Amino acid sequence: MAFLRVEKNVALSADQAFAIAADVASYKDFVPMVKRSTIRDEVLHEGAIKKFSADLEVAIDRMNIHESFTSYVVADADEKTVSATSEHGPVKSLQAVWKIVALTPGQSNISVEINYQFKNMVMQIAAGGFMKMGAQRILEAFEQRGQKLYPSKSV
Repeated sequence: MAFLRVEKNVALSADQAFAIAADVASYKDFVPMVKRSTIRDEVLHEGAIKKFSADLEVAIDRMNIHESFTSYVVADADEKTVSATSEHGPVKSLQAVWKIVALTPGQSNISVEINYQFKNMVMQIAAGGFMKMGAQRILEAFEQRGQKLYPSKSV
């Protein structure tokens, strides 16, 4: 299994950053390579925790890769974490965890940790080259989304 971690300080409150990370249905609107993102079933609310399944379609056109998979998502507003796990589609195992830490009232640190293993070994080897770059692009898109949604709090 491969592992990567990327992080970025952003001009968003922890609550704002968490709201963006937990809004999986909107990923198609701002996350690079995500062509479709839908909530699959009813969202279960357990206090500050939301649990649901989401379908995502990811495409890397220049490599002619188009894959869909379902993830089980747990969004914890108290801990400011969003965890997604999948064993569907092209992945044998995938766990992505967003962690948001408040730095100051208008600043947060956002980190994404991804553990992944593809079913296809060729895909696993190819993924090593673009996963870190893709994760960095996701954080940049995340920050741009924050600037759009919360302009008075952005850089």
